Amino acid sequence: MESLHQVRKRKRYHVKMNGNNQEEQVVIIAYSPEEMKSLVRKLYKHIIIDDKGLPSGEISFEATELL
Repeated sequence: MESLHQVRKRKRYHVKMNGNNQEEQVVIIAYSPEEMKSLVRKLYKHIIIDDKGLPSGEISFEATELL
């Protein structure tokens, strides 16, 4: 019998950020790409936002399933 509740599965996101003359690679565990991007903006604002508050970098990522 199938469960009535859907199980939310997290994914592993391998994230690469470039900006402000810096390059950073991190791994973030999140439920969705939107949650991952929100965490990146919160934790790595100094890389992807310039001194004037404008976006200055780029983010690329690859998602994989958690075991």
